Amino acid sequence: MYSIDLSVLYFFNRTIACGALDSFFNAITNVHYWYPIYVLAGLWLMYRFRWRGVAMVVAAVLLVSATDSLGHYVLKPLVHRERPCALLPTGEHVVPWVRLPDGGRGDPSFPSNHALNNFAEAMFFFTIWPRKRNAGWLFLVAFLISIGRMYQGVHYPSDVLGGAVIGITAGFILAQIYLKLNERYTKVQT
Repeated sequence: MYSIDLSVLYFFNRTIACGALDSFFNAITNVHYWYPIYVLAGLWLMYRFRWRGVAMVVAAVLLVSATDSLGHYVLKPLVHRERPCALLPTGEHVVPWVRLPDGGRGDPSFPSNHALNNFAEAMFFFTIWPRKRNAGWLFLVAFLISIGRMYQGVHYPSDVLGGAVIGITAGFILAQIYLKLNERYTKVQT
């Protein structure tokens, strides 16, 4: 498994590397660039769906808070896998050939919280959205962000895959809870 991880990591981190992709993946994986989009999307949901939109926004915030905490405070310390960019006592990286166009990270590697959070949100909105094609593009965004973590040399492919699977599961579970509560609320209103 580790040799497959390294081969896929090498492809994304070294083989396709170029300045344009360095800039693209730095931008798309930096959560600070996404804050205005999150705010605008939340405002649009509230404007478009009124109280149901408020419920969607609250659920989305709770979901990302839960998945981020699960990954950062529970799974990463439990698994404690070194990142490919982690420094060894010798001063070398765990993966000596890794490129770090956006710098390294020091916390554990598994799972990728970027993959975990983004796939959770994609699955949540895909499941609750009446027209699936309107939310399907969120999976593309989650996929590109996840690829970016390998491209930047801060996660192995299995970190990303594990984060995606856990995120999809969490997003689906919260969506089912949301749909049940929404159904009960709708019955009470009628």
